[in-house]
Amino acid sequence: MIHHSITLEPDGPGSYKFKFATGRGEISGRVRVGQEGPPDNRSEADQQQAALNQILALSREFAQACGD
Repeated sequence: MIHHSITLEPDGPGSYKFKFATGRGEISGRVRVGQEGPPDNRSEADQQQAALNQILALSREFAQACGD
């Protein structure tokens, strides 16, 4: 799946590898959106959106840490 230049690749239950690439470089990593406990019954689309939301939150924290 590609969304706003972010490539998501399933990496186990509730986990995604991601890559964001531009002409200036690349950031890649892994996010987990699954919940502990009962199985995550969200649709694949909802899980992918949760992964994108997690990446956005992490990128904001990363930008803030770089500014410190």
